[in-house]
Amino acid sequence: MSRQQRQPQNEMVSWYKDIPICTRFLFTSFILVTVLGNTVIRPHYLVHIPQFTFYKLQIWRLYTSFFLYGLSLSGAFQLYFLYTYSRDVEIDKFLGRTADYVFFLLFEALMILIVGWFFGFSLFNQSLVMAIIYIWSQHHREAIVNFMFGIRFKGVYLPFVLLIFEMLQVGGIPWASLIGVFTGHIYHYLQEIYPATGGRRFLNTPQWLYYWFPTNISSASGIRTSFGTILNPGRNAPRTESTSRNWGRGYRLG
Repeated sequence: MSRQQRQPQNEMVSWYKDIPICTRFLFTSFILVTVLGNTVIRPHYLVHIPQFTFYKLQIWRLYTSFFLYGLSLSGAFQLYFLYTYSRDVEIDKFLGRTADYVFFLLFEALMILIVGWFFGFSLFNQSLVMAIIYIWSQHHREAIVNFMFGIRFKGVYLPFVLLIFEMLQVGGIPWASLIGVFTGHIYHYLQEIYPATGGRRFLNTPQWLYYWFPTNISSASGIRTSFGTILNPGRNAPRTESTSRNWGRGYRLG
């Protein structure tokens, strides 16, 4: 194989290896579970059904129910938003603090499972993506977002614009996305808002996560993100982003 033929493959491998570890896990899981669930494995065996998950100890459903989606344009948009916002959050808000991001994802998964069980959902992919988007919006409150048809607004409003867009699209209340916003806000309130008012910090990353993912704050002056390079990033660092998406319905246990 010539050097010219090997180069595209090497660039693809390099791109994949450059994805932050948590986002790489989410991205890979989405592709793997979605492809398997639409080809060789019946989706019924991958969704969360409490009777099977807990009573028959089919524990893998707690994992696969967060990443199964259809092979469709909507699924492609879902994957794009999962990759884009998770990567941005991981290398900006949680820069060098992989353990804290893992804790956030675990906390969100637990909360989504609890709330989703109350609503009878069996898939939680949309809720997880929306929770990540909500955290992004709180960290980039003043960022200017370019939405469809040239609509511009601050990043803090992004989750609510997406909720309205989905509501108009599906003609009903987007419960799956609402769950993501709700659980994302719980984390943000307990981690940021309540402690800032003098309250106790209830959410603390377990030490065993720091053992597996040691803190490693980079001393670099700039952070390379999916949208460019941020110099001296902060909570309200100016950002510009274009976004549009096609959100599908949540799945209920029928």
